Amino acid sequence: MPRVSDAHRAARREQIAEAALQVLARKGSDTSIAEIVAECGLSAGAIYGNFENKADLARYIADQLLHRRIGGLDNAVADGAVRTPVEVLRLFMSLRRAPKDLSVLLQFWGEATVDPYLHDVFRQKADKLRDAFGRALEPWAAAQPDADPELGTRTAQLCVIMCQGYLLNSALFGWMSGEEYLDAAELAFRSPSGTGA
Repeated sequence: MPRVSDAHRAARREQIAEAALQVLARKGSDTSIAEIVAECGLSAGAIYGNFENKADLARYIADQLLHRRIGGLDNAVADGAVRTPVEVLRLFMSLRRAPKDLSVLLQFWGEATVDPYLHDVFRQKADKLRDAFGRALEPWAAAQPDADPELGTRTAQLCVIMCQGYLLNSALFGWMSGEEYLDAAELAFRSPSGTGA
């Protein structure tokens, strides 16, 4: 039997994950492997040949969704320009993403409170997202007079928390659009000198 190439295996895993994303966005966490099989047109054996079980597939999807966000932020700030925290938030939140991705991400976030493996995935990716915000904010933090050496790290943590808050607002309450949220943040965090947060 011919050996499956790594590229073929990666493509098959992406195909399965995309099908699972579609079903999860429609049905939520009660999605069955049979429904994913129907969506992607592969056999159950093909799915189990690539993922140990549904939890393994969920961890893979969560990891990929967060990985894309982090890569998008790093690419967007590669020019090294000085950006305020609100400008970095605005940039991050403007990165293209499919609505289904956010819905599924929130489902996984809830599951992570009871699934230790999924919790570990989210914790590791949250740390990497915080680090990406920290890199984006380095020029700004360095430009602050007499700044605390931890300013960039603490501000990056706050940015991640604000993103989480916005995701919940969007999914559950809808009080503010993304633009309204960022405009309010800019007003709330504007420094007395008028230079912005």
